Amino acid sequence: MVKPPAISARSVSFYYGEFQALRDINLEIAKDEITALIGPSGCGKSTFLKLLNRMNDFVPGARLSGEIIIGGVNVYGPQADPVEIRRKVGMVFQKPNPFPKSIYDNICYGPRLVGVKKKSALDEVVEKALKAAALWDDVKDKLNKSAFELSGGQQQRVCIARALALEPDILLMDEPTSALDPIATAKVEEWIKQSKLSIVIVTHNMQQAARISHGTAFFYMGELIEFAPTLTLFTSPKESRTENYITGRFG
Repeated sequence: MVKPPAISARSVSFYYGEFQALRDINLEIAKDEITALIGPSGCGKSTFLKLLNRMNDFVPGARLSGEIIIGGVNVYGPQADPVEIRRKVGMVFQKPNPFPKSIYDNICYGPRLVGVKKKSALDEVVEKALKAAALWDDVKDKLNKSAFELSGGQQQRVCIARALALEPDILLMDEPTSALDPIATAKVEEWIKQSKLSIVIVTHNMQQAARISHGTAFFYMGELIEFAPTLTLFTSPKESRTENYITGRFG
């Protein structure tokens, strides 16, 4: 039985004022798989990623045409609740951005916002999220210490755990290892591969896309040029622009 896609983008175009950042994107992202978005800087991949949980709502003059369907709902339709969308579709950014709070309070931030008050329930959420982010053993004895006391790689995994605390269906990751050293990068990549979530990751690192993703989409100048299983895209791309990018002829 074929699983329905986690995300369907249908004829999506997006504008910052007069500038068209994305042109007629049609893309189905598989459920419970890792999908990488690659392409040169300014090609639209991070813009597309942020559309998936309405992060561009805050940009003056931004507008979208087309549909993005998640869980059977057009997330830009009149019935869509942006807060609920962001609960279901979590986000991890390029640089670790823990809140200036304890590790414990970082993880509890989202659950408290949605009404979880009981200490035992919060304790359970914190342990589960930190275990899921492969960080529990490192921090279980210092949960009341500031998240800023952790290493960069640990801070990024706190941010992953903070996103996981709301039990999202989908996790968006915008170059989540670009600020990390190779050891920390390997730990985050290992977590990504072990995860059971639908993950969409923007990366400039094509080796990373090849290592961790099931499918890869190549964006160029606001267009989706090619989308294929990762091995296929890297070994036998159909489009010459894809081949030129992955072989280093431009980008």
